[in-house]
Amino acid sequence: MGDVSTWAAWAAAATSLATLIVTTYIGGRREQHRWARDALTDAFVAFLEASWAHSDAVRHAPPGTEVSAGAAPDLYREMRSQLTRLRLLASRDVLRAGEDLLRCQSALQAAAPGPEREAALAEAGARRRGVVDAAKKEMGL
Repeated sequence: MGDVSTWAAWAAAATSLATLIVTTYIGGRREQHRWARDALTDAFVAFLEASWAHSDAVRHAPPGTEVSAGAAPDLYREMRSQLTRLRLLASRDVLRAGEDLLRCQSALQAAAPGPEREAALAEAGARRRGVVDAAKKEMGL
C-alpha cells in the first residue's frame, strides 16, 4: 500500500504543479491583455482630448493674434506624443486615422480666421470621428 499511496502523492503533486503552471500562464496572458487594453484606451483618450482642446484653442483665438502664440502648439505637441504611444499599441488603421487627424489639426492651426478656419474646424471634427470609429473597432466595441 505504501507504494500506491506514494505514487498517488506524486501524481497529485504533478497535477498540482501542472495546474499552477497553466493557471499562471493564462493569468499572465490575461493581465498582459488587460494592461495593453488599458494603455490603448488611455492613449486614445489623451490623443482625442488634446485634439478637442487644440480645436478649441484655435476656435477661440482672439482675432488678429497668431494661433502659434497661444496654447495650440503645446496641444499639437501633446497630440504627437500620444500618437507615438498609439504607434506602439494600435493597428495601422488606427494610426492612419490618427495621422490624418494630426495633419488636419496642423492645417487648422495655419488656417486664416473666417470661412477657411471654420472649414478646417469641420474637417477636424470629421477626422476626430474617424479616430473614434477606428478606436472602437480596435477595441471590439
